[in-house]
Amino acid sequence: MITVHTEFHSHFKELAATGRDSFELQEPLVAELAERISARYGEKMRAILIDAETGELSEKGTMFVDTKGRRISMEDTLADGETISFMVGIAGG
Repeated sequence: MITVHTEFHSHFKELAATGRDSFELQEPLVAELAERISARYGEKMRAILIDAETGELSEKGTMFVDTKGRRISMEDTLADGETISFMVGIAGG
């Protein structure tokens, strides 16, 4: 089991009503983190986090980055203590 920390920005922060949270994961995968976040914060969070058509992280104006600033995807492995940021993408990136 690992603990992963999250930083929520913009719409994510509004839906979570917090800027930070932590999740314990059985499997160290982004897919499990996305499911845990959706379960905790509801369908509106799921709708902006996960693309309903593909089951992947949504790319519609959103960005998900790891501690080193790299984009993440559902199949990526997470490290214990890692922080993942959830934010709105900015044009020109």
